[in-house]
Amino acid sequence: MTMAQWLTAGMAGLPATMHLEACGIPELVDPTKRLPDLYGNHAVEALPWLIEAKARKSLGVGDMRDGQWQLDQATAEIAVPHRQVLCGTVLPEPGRWEDDHLVMMVHTALVGPSPAGGVHFLPDPPSDGGEPSLDETPDALLSVARDQLLVFRALAFGAVQDLRVVPLAGTGAGTGGPSRRQNAMRPLERDAGTRDLRGRVLAEGVPYERIRQEQDSAVQEFVVGRIPGIGLHLGLSRGLYAACARLHQMQQEIPAEEPLFPAAPLLVQRGADEEREEMSREARRAFYEREDERLVTIRREMADAYRTQEVPAGLLRGAPLVVEGPEARGGVLEARTAETYMAVERTDPIMSGHR
Repeated sequence: MTMAQWLTAGMAGLPATMHLEACGIPELVDPTKRLPDLYGNHAVEALPWLIEAKARKSLGVGDMRDGQWQLDQATAEIAVPHRQVLCGTVLPEPGRWEDDHLVMMVHTALVGPSPAGGVHFLPDPPSDGGEPSLDETPDALLSVARDQLLVFRALAFGAVQDLRVVPLAGTGAGTGGPSRRQNAMRPLERDAGTRDLRGRVLAEGVPYERIRQEQDSAVQEFVVGRIPGIGLHLGLSRGLYAACARLHQMQQEIPAEEPLFPAAPLLVQRGADEEREEMSREARRAFYEREDERLVTIRREMADAYRTQEVPAGLLRGAPLVVEGPEARGGVLEARTAETYMAVERTDPIMSGHR
């Protein structure tokens, strides 16, 4: 699914993708139907996309036919034109990732509406951390927090390096909200407010605390950490970080009757992957149902956490507040949305050969 996400959202113009089983539409969340993995809504084509991802060390025509069958299962439920995308990834053998090619096969087709279909639209997945402003509905905040929960868990519990709190200029009134355009990633060198904030602290010697007290709405703090080995720094605004913390806490309190990702059975036959996939889908379906029972309360608590930016003790892991320019870390390339932050180092092993 990582390669399918890279292809469709990274290269083919989808704003975002989401697990089909999490779309909330009854016809498309039944794990017994073995439906495709992902979906998204393409803004230019104005069509929903159904996406199935297959990956093996020896991917064959049987796997691709099985993926097409899963796409057709979902197509039978959809009453509007849409696109099918089937992605097959051939993985290198263990120990040969540096020597062998990673091969990807893609089949795509435009499909007309199904006469028997009852699904007339698919809800938009959150896009690029499509961050909510304070006046949005709790449903929007919940959707974004789910989208960013893995980033939060990496920062709060993972083996990240150089964890810190980074102040940036606030986005200002009217720059948050649900607009995909307003929440597009933009380079920080174009952010005049952040340049001014850093200049006052670093060049003029104005204490940061004074700036924050005088212009609280003009400053936004981000929890940022370096992902080891790839030269990438990721961060979330303190408000979104606090909301994710509350969502994470709620999910930890849900009793799990079965593991969401069962241990691989000691099987070698071709059907083992499909068996594990069905087990995992069923466990996630049960988890989502138990989560729904708690969502009325959690939406309100997440909105309060987002507004107050109060993070539970220990989840900031003693991160210091750091005001610095990009040159302090070897000239990182920084970018941000209203609620997320990313920086790429010049020594990044992927990007360094293209600079």
